[in-house]
Amino acid sequence: MRLMFTALALGMSFASLAAINVSEVQKNIQAQGAQWVAKSTWVSELTPAQQVRLMGNRDVIKNNLDYSSAYSKSATYESVDWRNMNGVNWLGPVMNQGNCGSCVAFATVATLEAQTAISMNAAWLRPMFSPQALFACGGGACEMGWYTDSGAAFVKSKGVVDNACAPYTMGSDGKDVACTNFCAGQAERTTKNVTNTVKPSGGWGSNSVQAVKDALKKGPLVTSMTVYEDFLTYGGGIYKSTSTKSVGGHAVSLVGYNDAERYWIIRNSWTEDWGEKGFARISWDDKSGVGASTIGFQINASPNPISVISPKENDYVSGDVAVQTQSLRADDITVKLMKDGKEVEALQSRHVNSVKAETRFNTAHLTDGKYELLAVSAKDASKSVIRGFTVSNTAPTMSLAFQPIDVDMNQPVKGRPEFNVQATSAPIAMQ
Repeated sequence: MRLMFTALALGMSFASLAAINVSEVQKNIQAQGAQWVAKSTWVSELTPAQQVRLMGNRDVIKNNLDYSSAYSKSATYESVDWRNMNGVNWLGPVMNQGNCGSCVAFATVATLEAQTAISMNAAWLRPMFSPQALFACGGGACEMGWYTDSGAAFVKSKGVVDNACAPYTMGSDGKDVACTNFCAGQAERTTKNVTNTVKPSGGWGSNSVQAVKDALKKGPLVTSMTVYEDFLTYGGGIYKSTSTKSVGGHAVSLVGYNDAERYWIIRNSWTEDWGEKGFARISWDDKSGVGASTIGFQINASPNPISVISPKENDYVSGDVAVQTQSLRADDITVKLMKDGKEVEALQSRHVNSVKAETRFNTAHLTDGKYELLAVSAKDASKSVIRGFTVSNTAPTMSLAFQPIDVDMNQPVKGRPEFNVQATSAPIAMQ
């Protein structure tokens, strides 16, 4: 596996060699009276070529959204934020596309996950779909990127599998994976619930921001944007670009807006360490084009959505493990503990209240490794999206070997050093 290490990880300091001068960006922000702050981020510290590689949206992005109807007819200010709608967060965790131009797949999956929960009126649902399977099978590639229309068309026609079936690996090594059978029973694990896609922005013609706002009241949207160099340093506030240098096209999930302060809210795929815990507020006066091209999903809602609430996706567990499920009805729930697509044990849940049920299992008789949980209603066979987790009964061990790439470590180091890192772990493979 090839990982890029900053000099800081080696106990040295090469901050002055960062690809973007954050101090200069901050000076420009102050000079132009912008309302945001810049900071050094993992994307701003990449080389220019590595930054361009992250920009995987191949759409032609223009900024011609009509803001003449920006406020409601009642002349009152409105706001929508799906992180906090009446005190409830409807969004899944911020993800990391890593070293791959797979932003379209991440924006599509993030929007689809949220809209699925919203359409079923079940914020606790938290479905997790696979950006890797969507990107690989839809025709995307790390070096090329993809189109937002293609991502939307694929989830509508073909659907998408759960994340446990096809965990994301392309971000660590930057290598594409083949579209194949990622897991046992993949066809049965594919969620195909998109009945229609909508384009509130109306394409690239005469667009109205009110149509986008009205659509956002129903759920998040996929949107395209041009990333200018200073956006990579965004650390908080209402972003308005002070840079003239474009890095490339990017896709994000549009999750809200605010009339009073004239901004959009976007959910990025650059980890929670970037921006405002992975999110950004983008000024309506910014030139990046957020909102000018949008795609939303209409969902065929299940009458009885079910979810495995815990363990969470990618959790590590050992010993006595509590399994909690939630549903809209007080049905009897069977939780299937599975490994490699085969059922290991059927667990009968006991209802805690009208919507939550619990059961337990012990890992003592299980070998270390990856397992999955599937909740099934005894009444109508409704199923949850499968959750993946790891059993670790023994303390894992790991060894690391570093090999510099075109760097003589016996000489003074210049520039941004890169290393091949070989990681061997047992008894569980590193994720």
